[in-house]
Amino acid sequence: MLHERYESVTYEAMRLGARALAAGRVEISVTGLENIPADGPVLLLARHYHHLFDGVVLLLSMPRPIHILVAVDWVKNRYARRLLTLATTMPRWPAVLRSDAPRSDVNQERVRTGKIFTPGAIRRYQRSAFSDSVALLTEGRVLVVFPEGYPNVDQHYTPKTRPEEILPFKAGFAAIAAAAEKRLGARVPIVPAGFRYTKNQRWSARLNIGEAVYAEDFVSRRVLVHRMEQRIAELSGLFVSGQQLNGGSVPGQKGTRDEAHRLAASPGPR
Repeated sequence: MLHERYESVTYEAMRLGARALAAGRVEISVTGLENIPADGPVLLLARHYHHLFDGVVLLLSMPRPIHILVAVDWVKNRYARRLLTLATTMPRWPAVLRSDAPRSDVNQERVRTGKIFTPGAIRRYQRSAFSDSVALLTEGRVLVVFPEGYPNVDQHYTPKTRPEEILPFKAGFAAIAAAAEKRLGARVPIVPAGFRYTKNQRWSARLNIGEAVYAEDFVSRRVLVHRMEQRIAELSGLFVSGQQLNGGSVPGQKGTRDEAHRLAASPGPR
């Protein structure tokens, strides 16, 4: 009971902070909130556009408390990283070091001098983040994952070079969902969400939430990952008639099991 009260107070404090950050800086609109199940586990996958406001919008919009999988590899030194990691434990936000973080421009010198990010540290963080993420879903909570790994707008580093660019999705979320389903003995809804931002005197953020899908509906994890990449791009307004607005390619979509069976039975190309 005391633990639940502590979590509730912590979350409300975070929402209060998010409200302060949003005031006068970002205008928020949301569609599709009815697609968030009222209870039980939810794996929410979102486009990552803004390093700060994505989290602010989600904190202020979601009808249920959320737990965001966050990267802590952008900090300047080990001590700052440890402090940030400690801060994420209060709301139970899983903290991870990205596998490609040592290759980012901002971290190259620190890697060379051995001041941050050893392979062992990356593995430890990733194992811990995976375990924490599965535990949250098993407890019936809402876990938010940004499968791209990097935002479009970031004051530290991002590999994205175009405002509307979407990076290929990493498959970690599919492994998290599979492990949680195995532990629960039940399906975990995977809910896609797209962000669309515009900026005049201040930011305007539109969050579009789509209908849930389930891992069992897809012939493989690879197809699930590709479908979520495509669907979230659509929800972000980046696809028109199957083509990305930024000129990128659409990942190969093989479809669900039923769609695969229909394709196999089809006499010719579709």
